[in-house]
Amino acid sequence: MKFTTFDNERVVLAGGVRTPVGQAGKSFSDIPSAELGFRITEEIFKRTGISKTEIDGVVAGEISQNVRTPNVARVISVRAGIPLEATAITVANNCVSGLESVLDAARRIIIGEGDVYLALGLESMSQGPFIIEGAKENSKTSTVDKLQQNWGDALSLGVKVIDSIDEGLNDPIRKMNMAMTGEIAAQNYDLTKKDLDDYAYRSYKKAYDSIKAGKYKPYQLPITLTDGSLLEDDEYIMSKTGMVENPGRFDKASVIFDSKYMSIKEFYEKYGEWMSKPFKEGESKAAVTLFNACPRSDGAGGFIVTKESTAKKLGLNIQAYISGWGMYGVDPAFMGIGMAFAMNKALKACGMKFEEMDNFEIHEAFAATAMGSFREVKKSFGFDLEGADKAGKVNPNGGTLAIGHPLGATGIRVLLNQIMAFDQNPSFKKSINAICAGGGVGGSIILERN
Repeated sequence: MKFTTFDNERVVLAGGVRTPVGQAGKSFSDIPSAELGFRITEEIFKRTGISKTEIDGVVAGEISQNVRTPNVARVISVRAGIPLEATAITVANNCVSGLESVLDAARRIIIGEGDVYLALGLESMSQGPFIIEGAKENSKTSTVDKLQQNWGDALSLGVKVIDSIDEGLNDPIRKMNMAMTGEIAAQNYDLTKKDLDDYAYRSYKKAYDSIKAGKYKPYQLPITLTDGSLLEDDEYIMSKTGMVENPGRFDKASVIFDSKYMSIKEFYEKYGEWMSKPFKEGESKAAVTLFNACPRSDGAGGFIVTKESTAKKLGLNIQAYISGWGMYGVDPAFMGIGMAFAMNKALKACGMKFEEMDNFEIHEAFAATAMGSFREVKKSFGFDLEGADKAGKVNPNGGTLAIGHPLGATGIRVLLNQIMAFDQNPSFKKSINAICAGGGVGGSIILERN
């Protein structure tokens, strides 16, 4: 596959920056995603110094779009004073949306549709609304006025209230939530709770140490909150310092799928068709907990995406070159494991090998899906990604488990972590990422250093 323009120019990233990741329900809870995206947009122009008239289009990745900002890319574009003739599109590919925004911009540059794009990723899980379903089907609740008048009887009249975030974390085909796919990965790849807890602790420790050392600060925009205070660091991990200092706290976390709601035996009975082995009494043990799963989050980030000659003409500091990418889907029940195949697809498309990569930035929706992908890479492609992790080549500054997962913005965060790894390690030349998404999609982008 050809990843250059018609005149053989390479696509580059510049001006990349993100907000700190806020914990859902906390610091950013009253700040809409569009506001976070707008502040990032203004910061990118401030940092790069380029004129807004240079922008040919804006692409934004977001899953839970607010009804007040339909096509949030266009809303931000107009508000920021980017020329009205510039294109604007919002893309949704579940948790791969942040990567998809960058790739959509890259594709447009490659085919010659434009030269300079603003690619954003944003999400507010705090502001995911409750959805009222079934109201319009009943004459007593069919309008807002009628619904309000009969609100006390709404549920008995067949109206349902649905949490859009909880519902969105369920796969509608396999009828399972994302945590269940994490448990399936743990069972299929023989991952114990201790394996997952140890991995999660390392993610916490790496992220915490990097934050305390100030390594993230050059890539972040501190956000002034509604009360006038400032959020400067990723919120979740900085509230979990006790777990960094005392990893024994991970041991105390209860497994999700061996409780009064569902035993591990019942889990096997319900989802056995997706298991690679049968249930064994006394041997089959649940592994996924809240602390080896990523937290819900809010945040935004973005890049200027352009071609090399244009970047140099505009005086942009090129942060990285996009060498290529790959998208790959697996069964929704195996959500997470698509990362292994997406990486392989990206590498094959670029004529590269796993062994050439100096850095791996792997999304950690669950410790189980990250580690499961490591083991699938070894099984299917012969590369010891677990060994690379032990050697410090995987998520050296921590990952999603510690930093958080603002859905549509995570792809931008992961790309920035790749750039961080380049900046911190002058010998690093190539870096690959991988992100999984509900529905079984996996995405991967390969970057090369400037």
